[in-house]
Amino acid sequence: MKSAATLLYLFLFIYLAEFLLTWPCPETSVYSGIGDAGENPVGVNIINCEPCNASIAEGSVTAGMPSRTYSWEYEGRRWQLTLPLDDALYETYKDRTRNRDYDLFASDPYDDLLIKEITNALFSLSKAYGFEESEIPEFCASFVQSFNYTSDLQSSGYDQYPRFPYETLYENGGDCEDTSILSVAILQEMGCDAVLLELPEHMALGIKCNPGQKGRSFEYEGSNYYYLETTGSDWQIGEIPEEYADQPVRVVPVYRRPMINLDFKALCEYSKKEGVVDVRVSATNVGSERAENMTVYVALQGEDELSLWDEIESSQVTIEPEGVYNYTANGLKVPGGGNFRVYVQASGENFLSENITSEWAKI
Repeated sequence: MKSAATLLYLFLFIYLAEFLLTWPCPETSVYSGIGDAGENPVGVNIINCEPCNASIAEGSVTAGMPSRTYSWEYEGRRWQLTLPLDDALYETYKDRTRNRDYDLFASDPYDDLLIKEITNALFSLSKAYGFEESEIPEFCASFVQSFNYTSDLQSSGYDQYPRFPYETLYENGGDCEDTSILSVAILQEMGCDAVLLELPEHMALGIKCNPGQKGRSFEYEGSNYYYLETTGSDWQIGEIPEEYADQPVRVVPVYRRPMINLDFKALCEYSKKEGVVDVRVSATNVGSERAENMTVYVALQGEDELSLWDEIESSQVTIEPEGVYNYTANGLKVPGGGNFRVYVQASGENFLSENITSEWAKI
């Protein structure tokens, strides 16, 4: 994944193209610095034009660098944002496992630079045009709300196929969890307290607002998070579609954390006297934070699931996001005639233990 991160840093620069006001005003230009001093400024050109529908176009910002241009409307103005998006990096994202929690797509560290540049650009534009602080989240959401809606089955062939922010931007669309994941990543980078809201057949965004905010909200750990729809245009904070108004909602916090996926293969050689089992374990950190001081524990459990025929534990290791740790437990023994199953557990300082087991076997 280091190569993917390198490609990301190499290719992801933000270019803002012209956006158009719907009322007459003199032609002018506004330039706002994006990021720290010394970085390239982002140019924003304003001219007069009639409103038009959201659209996307493929082109090239620089020779050999494909791009996507996003066009949407907010508060009577038309806005455009052009992002260079690398084909090879997109393919790398597609190869990453979907076997992780929704919040980990939003907190993925390999999207950090892209999300930071988008956020800085949107924030600079909102300030340049005098938006109140309370308006900025809706302005950012309007960018994502303009994306095309495509079901997972239609776009991927799977019933559930959550996407990383980079993939949603590259494809200019997705379903409700994809646009919610992208939105919460942008808003959190902007400093907003935002969460995912998971409904039985839907996902949306929740945002903590100033006192006096109207609309539908959901309480989590003493704070109220107001509903924000990310599919379709012109949804405001606190406004919930009628079909979801009476459905139960689970608040999903988004923060950096590790998550370990375990897999193993076991090979048993046996005689009438005993069986000797070798277990090859693969532990992958599919989280967004390094897994600190992780150990892998392997045991041959007895039939009562409390007694152990044999056991062994690895030394402590640290695994970066997308990192893999391979551990082999050799020579575990079980007596002839004994029933057993393989039990594998990964434990560490900063994540909940994960464990998996095999089917029962008999020597």
